[in-house]
Amino acid sequence: MSKIWFTADTHFMHANVIKYCKRPFASADDMDAHMIEAWNAVVGKNDLVFHLGDFAISRDPRTVRRIFSQLNGSKHLTPGNHDAAATLALPWAKTDQIQFKTVDGLQIVMSHYAMRVWPGQHYGAIQLYGHSHGNLAATRNSIDVGVDCWGFAPVSIEDIRLRLAEAAEPAIEEPRGGLTVR
Repeated sequence: MSKIWFTADTHFMHANVIKYCKRPFASADDMDAHMIEAWNAVVGKNDLVFHLGDFAISRDPRTVRRIFSQLNGSKHLTPGNHDAAATLALPWAKTDQIQFKTVDGLQIVMSHYAMRVWPGQHYGAIQLYGHSHGNLAATRNSIDVGVDCWGFAPVSIEDIRLRLAEAAEPAIEEPRGGLTVR
């Protein structure tokens, strides 16, 4: 039986992301090799992977395709701000700015960017995003699935649920007694 995985912000071939995000790699080649191995260690050939943007930094179609072809699974892209034509031209199963999926009865809204509100939020839908490289705290219904947060590999819905359960809800104060004008 196939599984479903989520990831974002791989930034394949992006040497500067190592410095910007303090990734533990000596070079982009080392980082790419590690992430390909980590991806394929968890994702099976028939699994589904939702990549929430910033797949690769290279604009060379052959190089981007070479990495893409080494990764297991049927891949769906929610484009990010660094996804150039070479990435968008890959044979993704689906490419949309926002994607919706139900997994094990859980409604999921996916975007490269974190949202404050999303469809179904008040009915239990969660939001998965990337872009922030672990710099935005999770809430009980919204979490970063980028590789910087998950050991440089795609993450399962089971692991997402565990981390969401541990997340603190942001403090929101309800107004009391209407508007006070001074």
